[in-house]
Amino acid sequence: MDLVIITISLLIGTLAIGKGSDWFTDSLIPIARKLGVSGVSVGLILVSIAVSLPEVLVAGYGAIKGYPNLSLGVALGSIICNIGLMTGISALVKPLRIHTYVILRDGIFSVIVPILVFAVASSGSLTRIEGVAFMLLFIPYVINVFLQERLTSRPQKQKEYEEVEIKLRLLGFDIGKLRSGWLSFFLGIGLLLLGAQLFTNTIIEIISKFSVDDLVIGLTIGAIGPSIPNILAAYKATKKGMGDVAVSETLGSNIFTLLVTMGFLAFLSPIKISERWIYFEIPAMIIMSIMLLIFMTTRKTISKVEGSILLGSNLLILLLQIFI
Repeated sequence: MDLVIITISLLIGTLAIGKGSDWFTDSLIPIARKLGVSGVSVGLILVSIAVSLPEVLVAGYGAIKGYPNLSLGVALGSIICNIGLMTGISALVKPLRIHTYVILRDGIFSVIVPILVFAVASSGSLTRIEGVAFMLLFIPYVINVFLQERLTSRPQKQKEYEEVEIKLRLLGFDIGKLRSGWLSFFLGIGLLLLGAQLFTNTIIEIISKFSVDDLVIGLTIGAIGPSIPNILAAYKATKKGMGDVAVSETLGSNIFTLLVTMGFLAFLSPIKISERWIYFEIPAMIIMSIMLLIFMTTRKTISKVEGSILLGSNLLILLLQIFI
């Protein structure tokens, strides 16, 4: 009976997160329209935040409740999940064509940042000062986004602006659409907060009732659950012939999660990094990030075979995390 209630709670939490994300991102569409072509960079940052917000909330609740390993598992697990599931599944639907500016703007950062995290985490902890430093390091990424926009032609800016609108429209679940505005903003935020709290409380209950390692739960259920709406958005975009949306969504979310989410978690409470993180989870994240960058740069297309490799690698990492 407990297992049935827990499963239902996880489903309700995931649906609430997805619907809240939908209403919240819909409320950002008028902002994107007002910014227009001249504000593509701001739109891209908004998308990165919107895509990462569910994981940020779940990880934040976990840290507040006194489960730092769970929170860190959600953060790092969502990155592996984004690469393996969001990009891998999308590439299986249709090969993903990558633009050069995406590689220069996001691809290189998406490899440098995990290596930086490994270098800092190898000391065995993430302090509050290091957490603040991580959050401040998001600023150079933002500057890079703005510099890339300045070098982009107006037709390309127009195309990117249209992609920003599509990304915001596709995030979340399609059922129960609201007219974008203040109502959708406040309802979206409220439902996101409630959904994240219910989801986090449920996975904490799993840890306490079944004596499961909180790290494993964070890396698996905790990471995959909040990512489902984003995976569906990437899938829908790929079906519509916009596969590069899946890749840019993955890269932007990963950079935001590593710098802002992990920085915020360390700022809330210093995080002790176990040897397992240093020797397996973080290296696995780095390898996945490098694989994605190689696939992006080789032919500027992620093929179905490469998508299956990313998906297979994600599943292999999950199995190793659970059983080893």
